[in-house]
Amino acid sequence: MSRYTLKVNDRQYTAEVKEITAEQARIVVDDTEYTVDLIELGRRPSVAPAHVNSDRPVAAPVQKMRPSSSGQTPGGTITAPLPGLILQLKVKEGDTVSAGQCVMVMEAMKMENQITAPHNGTVKKIFVAEGDSAGEGDALMEIARPEMTTL
Repeated sequence: MSRYTLKVNDRQYTAEVKEITAEQARIVVDDTEYTVDLIELGRRPSVAPAHVNSDRPVAAPVQKMRPSSSGQTPGGTITAPLPGLILQLKVKEGDTVSAGQCVMVMEAMKMENQITAPHNGTVKKIFVAEGDSAGEGDALMEIARPEMTTL
């Protein structure tokens, strides 16, 4: 998808973004694959950094970094991965969806992008309509997880 050279503390790393959703990215850094949670800039991290240099602004740190396994993304709100136009809604509020199911089609950068459900659940709220423009990070849809049951 996209390749980058990252420089951290005078050390260079090669990174390639393999797949990205609103909440997670699958990346390869120096031949090791990771699934990382994406945190909105400006949002307070749940864990404070060990030290902060007050001379430079600091972005919220990535809270989790673990090797990729299922590729399924956590979280209930789907946000726009980049600015675009909502072409088609494939579900309506109250519909049951499965992880990975296409819930809408969004045109961004002259390409049609399928926006998929991050997990099994029920469509709780749709924040956009067909023909709407969405900015990067805008909430598109909320999918509630199924309630836990006991045996």
